[in-house]
Amino acid sequence: MLTAVISGAALAATSHTASAADLTVRLAWYMPPNTAVADQGQEIADKIKSMSHGSIDVQTFPSGSLLKESNIGQGVANNTANMVISGMHWWSNQAPALQWDTIPFLVDDASSLLKKLHGPLGQDVNHELNRFGTQVIGWSFYGYALSYINNKHPVKVPSDLKGLKLRSEGKLSAQFLKSQGATPVAMDSSEVYTAMQRGTLDGGVSGLSSIVSRKWYEVGKYVTAIHYAPLVYPVQVNRQWWMSLKPEQRDLIKKAVASTEGDAVAAIEKEFKHDIALMKKNGNQVYRPTNAQLKTWQEATQAQARKNYLKDAGAKGKKILHDIDASSK
Repeated sequence: MLTAVISGAALAATSHTASAADLTVRLAWYMPPNTAVADQGQEIADKIKSMSHGSIDVQTFPSGSLLKESNIGQGVANNTANMVISGMHWWSNQAPALQWDTIPFLVDDASSLLKKLHGPLGQDVNHELNRFGTQVIGWSFYGYALSYINNKHPVKVPSDLKGLKLRSEGKLSAQFLKSQGATPVAMDSSEVYTAMQRGTLDGGVSGLSSIVSRKWYEVGKYVTAIHYAPLVYPVQVNRQWWMSLKPEQRDLIKKAVASTEGDAVAAIEKEFKHDIALMKKNGNQVYRPTNAQLKTWQEATQAQARKNYLKDAGAKGKKILHDIDASSK
C-alpha cells in the first residue's frame, strides 16, 4: 500500500485552534464544494466542535486538498486522515461486495436506504471495511448515480447508448454500457471535462452532482437524469486511532455524525432537482424518462447487474442483497 504524506504546510494552515483542544481530528473528503458530501463534511466538523464545547477540534481537508479520490482509502487506512467521507467503491477491487450500491433501482430512495444502513446491511458493510483497518461511524450519500451526459444525441432508453464512448462509473456500469453497444472508458472524474472537450470521449456516466460540480454540462449537451441509485459514502475512521480515543469522545463524535444524516438525505433530493434546473437554464437538453421508459431501464439493468455483482461478490454479496431485500418487506 502506498504511503500518503501530510504536508507540514497543509497541517499548519488548519491547526491554529489545535492547541486549545484536548483532541484534534483530521477530516478529509474529495468531493468539490456545494455538493451534499462537502456540505455534510463541514456540518460534521461544526457539530463536533459545538457539541464538545471546543474540546475536540476538527481540521477539515475538503475537495481533495489532502487526499484525492485515488488515494483516500489508503489515506484513512494509514491514518493520514483520521476520518474521511468516501465511496465504498474505492475498495471494490479488493472487496467486490462493496460495489452493491451501483446496482440500479436497488432501493427507492436515500431515506429508505438510510434505515437499512442502520441495521444488518450497515453491519455487513462495516465488517467488510474493518478488513482494511477502517470503521464506519455514520453515513453520507453522494447522491443519485448513473445519470448520463453526452454531446452526440439524446439518450431516452438503453438502446440509445449504442455507439457512444462514455466514461463508466465502476465495473457494473462498464458491463452495462458494453451490453448496450457503448464503449466504456475507465477514467477519473476530474479528467472527463478535458476528454469531452477534446472529443476523445462522447460523454460520461455519473451522478448529476458530478455532472454539475465538475461542469461536464459545459462540454456536453444531452443529459439523461435518472433517480437511479443513491451511492453510499460511509463516514469512516482509522480503526486503530478510533479505539485509542476515550469512550466519551467516540460517543460524542458518533452523535455529531448521526445528527447530520437526515440533512444529508434531504440535501441530495434538493440537489437532484437543483442540478436539473441549472442545466436547463444553461441550455442543456435534460431528459427525464417516462414511467414506461424507466421500466425499460430497470429491465435492462437490474437483473444483469445483480448477476454480475454476485459473480464477483459471492457469498458476501449474497448476504448484502439479502439484507436489502429482507428489510424491504
